[in-house]
Amino acid sequence: MTCWIEINRAALRHNFAQIQNLVGESQIIAVVKANAYGCGALECSQIFAESGAKMLAVTRLEEAIPLREAGIETPILLLSPSLENEFETIVKLDLTASIASLEESQKISEISQKMGKMARVHLKINTGMNRFGARPEAVAEIVGRARKLPNIEVEAAFTHFANAADPSEIPTKNQWEEFQNATCGLKGMQFHLCNSAALLRFPAMRLDFVRPGTLLYGQFPNPELSKISGLKLQDPFQAKARIVAIQDLKKGETFGYGSEWSAPKDQKIAICAIGFADGLAMEPRARVESPLQAIKAGIERAARLTKNPGAGRMVTIRRQKAPIIGRIAMQTCALDVSKIEGIQIGDEAMVPMRRLAAGQNLPRLYVN
Repeated sequence: MTCWIEINRAALRHNFAQIQNLVGESQIIAVVKANAYGCGALECSQIFAESGAKMLAVTRLEEAIPLREAGIETPILLLSPSLENEFETIVKLDLTASIASLEESQKISEISQKMGKMARVHLKINTGMNRFGARPEAVAEIVGRARKLPNIEVEAAFTHFANAADPSEIPTKNQWEEFQNATCGLKGMQFHLCNSAALLRFPAMRLDFVRPGTLLYGQFPNPELSKISGLKLQDPFQAKARIVAIQDLKKGETFGYGSEWSAPKDQKIAICAIGFADGLAMEPRARVESPLQAIKAGIERAARLTKNPGAGRMVTIRRQKAPIIGRIAMQTCALDVSKIEGIQIGDEAMVPMRRLAAGQNLPRLYVN
């Protein structure tokens, strides 16, 4: 194996425990969407279920099916709307659909009656993000009428914050107020609002459940929140690849596609078995706050790439840093290893990589 992702189980358990300790009596809906943020949905689901997660959450039905097929019995919430032709599978697999209308609840009720099963749903309320969900003024009628339908239980209502990680608290507090007004008359239901950022910043909003995602995987929604939270998270994710070739270049010799990089002096380079198809250097560009910042960021990036297409990216070999040089290829990249003594083919390199960019084809190797 020349390229893989190493996932530390102990770090995942640690992060779950840290969050549970912080939120106290609120129960955790562990978000394992997008292949558990690149860490592997099945393994992470098992870890979080064993750690005490009340529920798991994914975005789409096709993410939930493999979990059920693998024997995961923990309740699974589908966060996004489902299509009518998916309702039968949802009921069959005892999944929890998100609904936003009476029509959806009626259709699910009909299907669950025919199957002789009890369907459970959560009502999504649109409090300001405006992607999907019921309007606040429609909530009481939807819940009231849905509760009269057979073979369906509206067990919870929830919303999603659009700006919980931003400095201003006003948008989130406005959504909180909308949610309270929409649900104030609902009895016998549970409620959840808080994503990772909100559960850190707004303790009063934690309610029955919280829905951490990025925190479970050792990252904070923004650096400032790491300072106020008191959480000591551990990073469970590390991309690794092996050195598969070593070359000695003379001064002036070029390397790689486009011959964009030339050796400024005699030096040793190593070829590492990881490239952009594996997720290397596929990070999204940072958000900028103004056109001027965008122009400045573009100029700085162009200057770096002109000098060295791999500029700014370092890998770790034998506990030493080695810069990426030249154009990153589909499944390989080159490193300047002139200062690393004793480097050999087969040596392991630790490679920085955005976890959501990590190729799904890369093996996940679980340790601890």
